[in-house]
Amino acid sequence: MAWPMYEYRGLLLPPVGHTAESLEFAQNFSVEDSDVFIVTYPKSGTTWMQEILPLVLNGGDLTPVHTVVNWDRVPWLEETRLAKIVDKLTSPRALVTHFPYSFMPPSFYTSKAKVINVIRNPKDVLVSSYYFHQMANFLEDPGSFDEFMDKFLEGRGQRLL
Repeated sequence: MAWPMYEYRGLLLPPVGHTAESLEFAQNFSVEDSDVFIVTYPKSGTTWMQEILPLVLNGGDLTPVHTVVNWDRVPWLEETRLAKIVDKLTSPRALVTHFPYSFMPPSFYTSKAKVINVIRNPKDVLVSSYYFHQMANFLEDPGSFDEFMDKFLEGRGQRLL
């Protein structure tokens, strides 16, 4: 059974990891010039980038990858976890988000933070999203692939995951 989604500025988010407090924290987040953001549409390679970026930032050193879980190594801007660990992050901080550009905190626009924007073929995003919706018990049943594709093409299938 799907959980009721949390609506934030027109986007639907799963209530797991997203609260009014975490979204307010994201909007008030102080972006530093040395920050590096991974920005992706859902199901577009986010986790891969959460594994790759720390290696790049640490000169290929595997220690952080082997000793720190990825949601603490590269925390989500919009999720509750960031407020708990932000003080432990060292510069350059690696962060990840599914937020569109217009949802970024005001300090982002005046910073020199770097952005890695990952784009995936929409056909692959559709298929990956469909199977993810079948597996994730906190999301609504996707129905048939054709039904899901219609929602996806109409823009009714976007979730920040």
